[in-house]
Amino acid sequence: MQGKSYSFSCLICGNKDKYTPVQETILGDQKGEMIAVECGECAHTQLFPPQYDVAFYESDGQVNNVVKHYGTPQKTLFDHSFIEARRRRERFGDRGIRLSENMKLLDIGGGYGFFGGEMARSFPNAEITVLEPSQTRTEIGAVQMAENGIRPPQFQVGVLDQDFADRNRGVFDIVTMWHVLEHVPDPVGLLNLAMQIVKPDGALCVEVPNLHDDTIMLSEAFRNRSFMEEHVSYFSPATLRSTALRADRDAAVELYGYQRYGIFNYFHWIHFNKPQGASPDLFEGQDRFWLEAHWRTEKEHRLTSDALFMVMRHPA
Repeated sequence: MQGKSYSFSCLICGNKDKYTPVQETILGDQKGEMIAVECGECAHTQLFPPQYDVAFYESDGQVNNVVKHYGTPQKTLFDHSFIEARRRRERFGDRGIRLSENMKLLDIGGGYGFFGGEMARSFPNAEITVLEPSQTRTEIGAVQMAENGIRPPQFQVGVLDQDFADRNRGVFDIVTMWHVLEHVPDPVGLLNLAMQIVKPDGALCVEVPNLHDDTIMLSEAFRNRSFMEEHVSYFSPATLRSTALRADRDAAVELYGYQRYGIFNYFHWIHFNKPQGASPDLFEGQDRFWLEAHWRTEKEHRLTSDALFMVMRHPA
């Protein structure tokens, strides 16, 4: 860090004294003011100093950064998002999460709303709502879904705050956060609010990038791109679970590995030490040969996959 002095405070446990630097360069930090550190008390990894700017998301900055740093066209990102939406819907059954025609589902930070659209298509009588802070992203998503013949979900522009939680206490059968928790300045508070709006027999489903993705250890370029200005937190399996229990100490927490990208993307990072670019190999839900099946299963079992999937429920 250059030129300024900052006081450290862990976003999870509040520790203000002990931390260890783990990454000196942060993608997108043009001023060189940020590093990634591990808390000496709870082992949570975060940016120091943390940065959160709603205007960044309103301008679709995250997607623009992917296009810039990875070379993946926006059209490909949209196509991949539709595939991911389908895979996420299918995953509910794999994890014992009951879906019904009259359910109420809230997708927090749902971006373009593709997951909400997939759920509205699959369950036309359900009440599917996407809560998204960016008006721009909801408008882009509505256009993309219309062009693909998908009925969009209900969009609500805003954030999950205490007022929203008070007005919707115990309302939703399922609440989802797909790659949202790593962006926010108060992960514990957000999970706590989300659990307030889940029905007693409902579920909160959270997916985040995995700090223990083994590609981070095998490719320096992948590691350097994994630490970025828009990701405030970096969760390992242990710190994701502990964060959840700080939010709701009585919650039942289930944690799973989840592999988003395919084996060819993995090999490309390791062999060429750079992204695939225009057409990264996204795993579409069907293993193409025995090696990929074994590789994916092992990564998810060992929790070294590129993402983690967590389910939180109220105690029985």
